[in-house]
Amino acid sequence: MQCALCKTKECLEGKNCSVIKSGLEYSGKDLKSLQVSAWLEADPVRRTKVEEIAIYAKKLGYGKIGIAFCIDYKKEARLVYEILSRYFEVFSVCCKVCGFGKADFGLRKCEGAGFEVACNPIGQALLLNDDETDLNIMLELKTGCDILFAAHSDAPTVALPVQELPNRDSSDIDMIE
Repeated sequence: MQCALCKTKECLEGKNCSVIKSGLEYSGKDLKSLQVSAWLEADPVRRTKVEEIAIYAKKLGYGKIGIAFCIDYKKEARLVYEILSRYFEVFSVCCKVCGFGKADFGLRKCEGAGFEVACNPIGQALLLNDDETDLNIMLELKTGCDILFAAHSDAPTVALPVQELPNRDSSDIDMIE
């Protein structure tokens, strides 16, 4: 497929240009996820990504949310924690968890750094797996770390860029049943 190069986008009119439509089926959790996503798409209220995540998780009946965050965004992680903990049991783990030295893995260090701690995305995932989270948020994990985290997370994961954080009170989440 090369949808990015398509100039006509006839799929928007119902044309099937793929070979998978006949074997594709949405049911169970996948159908429920798609229904909630469609609801969010069709809702006229403009929301931040963190609000969408909260509504999505609430509508799917999730109770435990994990936040795997880059240490450079510790303030933003606290904000997300404070918002989501109003509605869910929230667990968080920073990228430097376990305190492994970069030298232990032969990793490149920042120029002029002495001891430097390595990111530990697999450790982040394993700790949130132990917490039995229903959904995990990746808050600005570096490329590669996000891939490793998602690969080792038992729960579905979603990326949350900091520019998608609310700049107002997220009280409209309470309006959703």
